[in-house]
Amino acid sequence: LLNKDEADVALMPVVEYLQGVGGALVGESGIAATGPVGSVKLYSRVPLESLSRVAVDRGSRTSVALLKIILAERYGVEPRLEACEPSLDGVLAGSEEAFLVIGDRCLAYEARLNRGEDPDMQAHDLGAIWRKMTGKPFVFAAWTVSRSFLDRSSRAQRAGLFTLLKEAREDGQAHLAEIAVREAAAGKLGLDGESTPEAVEKYYRHSLRFTIGEPEMAGLRNFRELCRRRELLAEARPLVTIGPRGEIAVEKE
Repeated sequence: LLNKDEADVALMPVVEYLQGVGGALVGESGIAATGPVGSVKLYSRVPLESLSRVAVDRGSRTSVALLKIILAERYGVEPRLEACEPSLDGVLAGSEEAFLVIGDRCLAYEARLNRGEDPDMQAHDLGAIWRKMTGKPFVFAAWTVSRSFLDRSSRAQRAGLFTLLKEAREDGQAHLAEIAVREAAAGKLGLDGESTPEAVEKYYRHSLRFTIGEPEMAGLRNFRELCRRRELLAEARPLVTIGPRGEIAVEKE
């Protein structure tokens, strides 16, 4: 919808922006990790240096790009990636050797491992590996406006959008404990696949970062450079951001 200018703003995988979708990032709000993320993991029965194929679900665009970079840059391999349906059973059916799982499906698989299933499976947290590789946070998704919104909006409208997202983020962070109780009661999983308020709150509070500051932007620039090196992008798209007063900042070349 954003690509077709049928939506003004969306929380979007950052690799989509780097590939040309949308007009600008709305500064400060998104989804990042400063280390282990807990919900984006590669599971493998063989050493990563020996991988020949990996099953990935179709909904993990940024994570797939990150996986390609990590395997090539850190482990020296470029296995064949086989897309499968975005369900845990679909991913597991796609490969006996290794698979990439994200989000709730990853947390659900962690619960299986904690029950003693698949004892030969090794988990590799991509957020943790990225941090060791680069020393920087990793940005998985960011609020992004469409090109048409960027062209037609006034400075006051852009400032209003920035403030709306900032206040929503701050309100959510102020009520994390309440949100965790509600989500756990609904069966949502937290760290290690546990469905307790404590595990859910720990996941939201410590594994994920919802503020995109300069360290996160530095990580995003690093990710863009490595995407270019691995030929995952046609060109290095400049980062265009909307600031708190509605100003538009274009990254200097």
